[in-house]
Amino acid sequence: MLKFLSLSSGSCGNCYFLSDGKSGLLIDAGVSQRRLKKTLM
Repeated sequence: MLKFLSLSSGSCGNCYFLSDGKSGLLIDAGVSQRRLKKTLM
């Protein structure tokens, strides 16, 4: 099963996570490292 999560979306950038349960792909378009860490923790 594929999972698609929107971690951040807005005027400052977008970040998505796609996973098949075994591995994942982080798609980042302009989100700061600080904001991404805060979202993932």
